[in-house]
Amino acid sequence: MPDPLRNLTKFAEDAVGDIRLIVHDYRAARASTGRISVGRFGSADQGFGDRATQFAVANIVAVVEHYAEQILLDAGSDPKTVRTWPSKVKVWQAVFGPDIEDPSICPSFVPMRGYYEVRNAIMHRRGELTDSQRRDEIYARLEAASVELVGFNVVVSRNTVSTCADVCVRCVEELDATV
Repeated sequence: MPDPLRNLTKFAEDAVGDIRLIVHDYRAARASTGRISVGRFGSADQGFGDRATQFAVANIVAVVEHYAEQILLDAGSDPKTVRTWPSKVKVWQAVFGPDIEDPSICPSFVPMRGYYEVRNAIMHRRGELTDSQRRDEIYARLEAASVELVGFNVVVSRNTVSTCADVCVRCVEELDATV
């Protein structure tokens, strides 16, 4: 776990601030409109989750990915080597030492990867797992993030936004503690 008295890098401070801003804007939009038009997904409280909720989750997770890329590029990594999470993990270990997939080092990493799979489903299939995501490894990540499925559709709600944000902030802090 990160030391709360340790200062975060500027990249981590920006990432945490961005995640908090996304959550704030999402909540403000919900409060001001009461309901956001959602197409085939139903309301925020029924169906698999409306697009505003889906986009909030997707944007939160994107901030973590951007943070990891910034840290690795700032450390001199080749941009071609940090395009995917598996490659980022390998490069992170080569540059900074720790295996960030080890739960004793970064306990929130696997749940964050679950939300990353949610993000991919949202961005590539409007919330439905892609064919390549329909594997035991992906299901385990989704389970680690406590994300439910209805068939191949990920279920997101207002609570998912808050939980995803909490996990992603912790992940940035834990990753930053290894730098």
